[in-house]
Amino acid sequence: MIDIAQLRLEPGVERSLDVPVALPDIIIGGVTYSGPAAPVVARVDITRLISGLLMRMRLSSTILGPCHRCLEEAAVPVSIDAREYQADHPEKGAEAEEVCDYLEGDDLDVATWAADAIVLTLPHKILCREDCAGLCPSCGTNLNHEVCACVPAEGDDRWGALRGLLKDDSEG
Repeated sequence: MIDIAQLRLEPGVERSLDVPVALPDIIIGGVTYSGPAAPVVARVDITRLISGLLMRMRLSSTILGPCHRCLEEAAVPVSIDAREYQADHPEKGAEAEEVCDYLEGDDLDVATWAADAIVLTLPHKILCREDCAGLCPSCGTNLNHEVCACVPAEGDDRWGALRGLLKDDSEG
């Protein structure tokens, strides 16, 4: 948390702070992802403009959680460069760009801002490695470590006409 009032910023003045941030657990689709146990250092720049505050946060960390394919632990590096603006006197019904959701009075909630920025930075599929083979859909064997003895499914006959198109396309 940063108390912006204590910075005593005047228009045109910028302050840079190194803020230790304990990254909260992030829950996406019922799955928990977490940052490192120790706080990470976020660089926060706050500039007083004539019309409000411009805030920038930069940090790098690693997020840990289950791989989407094999469920083993995946480590995803993230780098954040986020900006927020808070108008001094946002009118009722002000544009979303004029209000910072992380500023309550004079207190800037850097941890929540960092967590939200991380969610926006994470890839759609979190993988333990790029070529993760995943789990066998029949027996659940981790195909990264061993080959299972399951017989591959022959497929659904209703898609036969489309398979025929694939064969025709590969021949020509």
